[in-house]
Amino acid sequence: MEDTVKSEKLGRKSYAYQPNLWGDFFITHAVPIQNSSKWLKTRADDLKDEVRILIKSSADTVEKMTLIDTIQHLGIGYLFEKEIDAVLTNLRALTFESNDLHEVALYFKLLRQHGFPISSEIFLKFQNDDGSFKTTLSRDARGLLSLYNAASLQIRDEDILEKANVFAHDGLKHLVHDLKSPLRNQVSRALNTPLPKMMKRLEARWYIDEYEEETPNHVILELAKLDFNIVQALHCEELKAISLWWKDFNPKEKLGYARDRIIESYFWITGIYYEPQFSRARIILVKVIALITILDDTYDVHATLEECRQLADAVERWDKKSAEILDEYLTLVYLTLINLCEEIENELEPSEKYRASYLIEGLKTLIRSYIQEAEWHAQGYFPTFQERLEVSLISSAVPVLCCASFVGMGDVATKEAFLWVNQNPDMVRAASEVARFIDDVVGYERERSLEELPSVLGCYMKEQNVTKDAAVIKFEEWTQDGWRRLNQAFLEPTPVSPVLIERIFNFIAMIHVLYIHMRNGFSEPTNVKKYISLLYVEPLCI
Repeated sequence: MEDTVKSEKLGRKSYAYQPNLWGDFFITHAVPIQNSSKWLKTRADDLKDEVRILIKSSADTVEKMTLIDTIQHLGIGYLFEKEIDAVLTNLRALTFESNDLHEVALYFKLLRQHGFPISSEIFLKFQNDDGSFKTTLSRDARGLLSLYNAASLQIRDEDILEKANVFAHDGLKHLVHDLKSPLRNQVSRALNTPLPKMMKRLEARWYIDEYEEETPNHVILELAKLDFNIVQALHCEELKAISLWWKDFNPKEKLGYARDRIIESYFWITGIYYEPQFSRARIILVKVIALITILDDTYDVHATLEECRQLADAVERWDKKSAEILDEYLTLVYLTLINLCEEIENELEPSEKYRASYLIEGLKTLIRSYIQEAEWHAQGYFPTFQERLEVSLISSAVPVLCCASFVGMGDVATKEAFLWVNQNPDMVRAASEVARFIDDVVGYERERSLEELPSVLGCYMKEQNVTKDAAVIKFEEWTQDGWRRLNQAFLEPTPVSPVLIERIFNFIAMIHVLYIHMRNGFSEPTNVKKYISLLYVEPLCI
């Protein structure tokens, strides 16, 4: 457990976070030689050609949909993006007729996830005249699972999917204990986190084992296993490089008050993009989120008000000379932040270097929100709900991290994309709201124990004169509305590529996974250790 402790020096308050669980493990961890061998990659290339033939030769619509869904579920969809896009474009043009719940829900999920506008009225045939779903469907576990996953893609004003979500959830909860593996495992996971919100890399690892228990296509299964190990080897190389960078920074010794979460940060970012082509973007974002965690803890649980002000002033000036006014530990934080942004700019191509300025401006905006919270706390000011919400959406760090997630991307991250993300469009605001509402509900007791500035949840409780339970219900309603707006963003035209939109969605999905599915796993790293081991330590047997 984590405890609040008082420091005698300057009346500081600090929080005894769980220590780093990994130490130098990924610096010394040896990747099995076969996982990076030339033979493995050559064999994988041969299997890719065979899978392409399978996709092109499949004539039956349901067979083709099942094939695409399986490939995506196994985590190898990124290898066949052109082929999948062609299949789904053709599917969209068809008039799909089926009375099978699973098939209709799968058709809906595939198209909506791909950004194609498809009406939820496709499910009307499964409803009674009064709008309720037919009870004859209540024993169809596979159909209910597909319906539940499809319903999680709901946008605003979709009453059909609202009812579908409740009907499928209740039906699956009733059936789950009577099901056999692997369907039972899939239903259990979905009841915690519907498939579209689950961490894709982790779900792929689980499903590889489960697919083997079904009636697998052995070409697809072998490719999924080979590709998992090939990508795992790359991830381990990145973890080694990042761990060495973090060890050189050495926050454990010099910034003992802060969360030492470099490996958990990498796990988080793997949920945003695990694919090999995003290696540069992944490494950049891991470093940014790790330093933002240090900044967050500095303002939240350690720095005095005067130190908070000094650091904020230095960040506004953004020059190394400003470090002269800072305490020794703040100098380390400040210079590491500046050096990281310089390092990022140096890694970017000449035509990309402008991206660093957007990241720096986002960091400045973040620090302004931190200092506002520090000033309110020092003054004993109890902000209104709306005041607290507006500042907290920025201090959630979601806006700057959305921007940072674009920085290392390729040509798809245009200047228009950075202008868009830094204007805080509705998708970014919705993402910030979902993150803030989840964090406030999960972290409410911690906030009370620290005697911090009241959270958004606390301000709402006071302003509305309601209990915590009543406030949580309201926050959960707002969280679901935020998800609907995020889903809507996939369907609306924007100046931003769907590839970038997906990063924002995945980022917030990882908030759900870490804070709810894994029980605040970022601050409580023992809750995610087994998942980290599964993804980066344990290769698949081939």
